[in-house]
Amino acid sequence: MSVRMVVMVAVLSALWLVGLVGQFHSGEAAMRYLALSTAILAFGVWRWQPAPALRRRLRDRKRPRD
Repeated sequence: MSVRMVVMVAVLSALWLVGLVGQFHSGEAAMRYLALSTAILAFGVWRWQPAPALRRRLRDRKRPRD
């Protein structure tokens, strides 16, 4: 992982955590925030395309070895 990616993930995680803490005034609001976060994460994982090198490694791994 590059330094840029680590910094971006750290900043986004901090923002998410601040948003979650802001929803603690109500259990219902916190659950809605968590549900929305899970839906966004699921969509992101669903749309994620692995890098070509990773796809090549996975494709090569499925082949039987000679």
